[in-house]
Amino acid sequence: MFGSFYFGGCSEWSEFKETILRLLEDAGFTDSEDEFTVSTNGFTLFFQEGGHGVVFASEDYGVELKYNGYIDIIVSYPEWAFELMEFTGRLLTRLDGDCVLELNDKPILLRKDKVVCVDDKKLSGTARFPFHGLNLDYVEGDLS
Repeated sequence: MFGSFYFGGCSEWSEFKETILRLLEDAGFTDSEDEFTVSTNGFTLFFQEGGHGVVFASEDYGVELKYNGYIDIIVSYPEWAFELMEFTGRLLTRLDGDCVLELNDKPILLRKDKVVCVDDKKLSGTARFPFHGLNLDYVEGDLS
């Protein structure tokens, strides 16, 4: 399984990376000129500034985005979904800005104008996605 995480806001690239490091302080990370990678038990995040994905997601969802994150999910780790939601919620609490989270090219979370909207209808799982792990107020909607 894979995901995409797009984030906007006023934070500079260095501040964005620093915030992620503080949130996932026990994770392994590598930092190059072009890419910032963070590995946890449940997923690996590969972040870049800009790119085609950011442009397309900005247009598709009508939001201003700056950073493009690819998520390689380790589905054999049973807590990956909750931990991904927990990380996302903590990031959204610390940084202002719009964002989009997709799993297997299906949008499941959108923050636009400070409102978090979630949608797990297009995921093939039988259980509800653990959005409660965000620890944020959210509304359920249709992100098609």
